[in-house]
Amino acid sequence: MATTSTAQRGANAADAAGFNWRWGIILILSTVIGLGSLRYLAGQDMAPPPLLPNFLNHHTGFMIHISLGTAALLSGPWQFSDRLRSGSPRTHRMLGWIYVFSCTVGGVAGLLIASGSNGGPIAATGFSLLALLWIGLTLLALRAAITKRFAAHRRLMILSFALTFAGVTLRLYLPLALIDLKSFSQVYAWIAWACWVPNLAVGLWIARKG
Repeated sequence: MATTSTAQRGANAADAAGFNWRWGIILILSTVIGLGSLRYLAGQDMAPPPLLPNFLNHHTGFMIHISLGTAALLSGPWQFSDRLRSGSPRTHRMLGWIYVFSCTVGGVAGLLIASGSNGGPIAATGFSLLALLWIGLTLLALRAAITKRFAAHRRLMILSFALTFAGVTLRLYLPLALIDLKSFSQVYAWIAWACWVPNLAVGLWIARKG
């Protein structure tokens, strides 16, 4: 019995250590990409040339989407901090409300600008579905928290943030499309799905693992 208990504690410690370094990487990437996006709000940079027409045609929508997407990236990782949740529940809830507002309103803005995506109907469909799932999963996570179904709330928040993290993976993939501008539309159509489908698959695996 003692051996089993010791082994279990060791496994739990290993899981916690694994989560900590993964959480650290996610936090760093979310912060760097999120803060880097603020240059668009400050007018210090414009969208890449192939994306510029949609950026200018839906400028207000892009500004809302970028600003609230940044807020979601910055607040989201902290929702998974056990230390913050137990040590300062009020801060956890405040960041949670910021996150929910950012995802839902930012998702609506994302849905509006998706129709003009470079990459045609394939890209537009990919980004539209991302926006709808982002909004839906976030609201389901909120509902679970309000009804005190905290295990379901955590699982749904994992899925919601997996989609929020598409803001990071999109920017990591974007240079691939910029290598050859002649094929930008084809590559961008692929990125419109690749930036979030694998994220969601990983999120589902983590949520089921518990």
